[in-house]
Amino acid sequence: MKMRLVVLIIAAMLVFTIYSWATALDFDLFGQLYLRYLSLLFAPLGLLFIFFQFVFVSRIKTIESGFGLDRMFRWHRIFGRIGLFFVTFHMILIVFYRFGAYGEILADTFIWVGIAALLGFMITAGLAATYKKLGLAYEVWRNIHLANYLLFPFVMIHVFFHTQTGSLLYYLWLFLAVLFFAIVIYRLARIAAVRKNPHEVVEVRQEAEDIWSLFFDGPRFSYKPGQFMFIQLLRDGILSEPHPFTISASPTAEYRSITPKQLGDFTKTIKDTKVGDRAFIDAPYGVFSILNYDRGEPVFIAGGIGITPFMSMLRYMRDQKFDKKVTLFWANRNEKSLCFQDELEKMQEEMPGFRAILVMSDQPDWPGVKGHLRGPMILDQLESIEGKEFFICGPPAMSRATMTELKQLNVPPSRIHSELFEL
Repeated sequence: MKMRLVVLIIAAMLVFTIYSWATALDFDLFGQLYLRYLSLLFAPLGLLFIFFQFVFVSRIKTIESGFGLDRMFRWHRIFGRIGLFFVTFHMILIVFYRFGAYGEILADTFIWVGIAALLGFMITAGLAATYKKLGLAYEVWRNIHLANYLLFPFVMIHVFFHTQTGSLLYYLWLFLAVLFFAIVIYRLARIAAVRKNPHEVVEVRQEAEDIWSLFFDGPRFSYKPGQFMFIQLLRDGILSEPHPFTISASPTAEYRSITPKQLGDFTKTIKDTKVGDRAFIDAPYGVFSILNYDRGEPVFIAGGIGITPFMSMLRYMRDQKFDKKVTLFWANRNEKSLCFQDELEKMQEEMPGFRAILVMSDQPDWPGVKGHLRGPMILDQLESIEGKEFFICGPPAMSRATMTELKQLNVPPSRIHSELFEL
């Protein structure tokens, strides 16, 4: 589903929500009841934004194929914050109204239900924003985050008992409730389907000092080079949480593979994986692929382990004998961080149009290009940006800086593609 269509659907539902609120107003009383009426506008707007945050993490492939899951996750965070803002001010306004009109705040049990759900959303939102600073493990953050699926039905109970039966808003809540439970069923069905088709680890290979590749055999699935998977590992009877990793193998390869760097609690255990361990793979996801933007000469810009989607693309181009010039810039601190170096050198021999430029920022004795990868350096190596298609993958700060510098060099935004994952 194209992004533009999804935006139009969201806009239409927002307009319908405001229209439904307006049709229930008595404008003659608006001046006296403005706090109550504004609170009754903020409530449905907040609920709608909170509902859409579930849509954006549902992994529904029809939607994801037009967005890219990284963008959907960013929209999930934005919509969650907007929704929390609206429902918080709904509560504040209704409290002021009830205290001024009746001298009390709470009237029935279902108000308590709404307040409890709001506090739950505040807690999960706060942890989502600060879990790294608090030192929480990804698994802990994810399980707390999943509590939102339990909180949303309580929100629906609250609004159903405070909405006039038969009103437009009442039918909107029914519609959202049905869609929400459909999303839950879809997620559960997807999990069940993945569990029925396990993969097996057939090789564990050390690529560099702190980088390992895992190779999997199992049910075949088609994907484009550059896409990624969610994977759960079953090791010693313990099933991990699902984690996203780029598929580093070409779609033409016999086995699927991932190549993580030891950066977090889970990736530090990759080296402990054994041949024969089982893996549950949910794939493919992502739109970051050369096959989606096959227009000009590709320029790959990688930072650190951001090389993995480009290895998938380069391996695919080699196997399919692509007759196209391609330049790879790969920025690292030093050569200890390098993996695939021998393979890249061999690719340059096998692919006449391919050139790999390895840039080291913290190694003065590096015989190649040294320094921080910046726009002028890229332009100097390319000589011209005309007819180039830029692909960027690396740490978020590096990727954003590179995108900014490319735009300053007058590269059209439509020719700059990136994948930014920040959980």
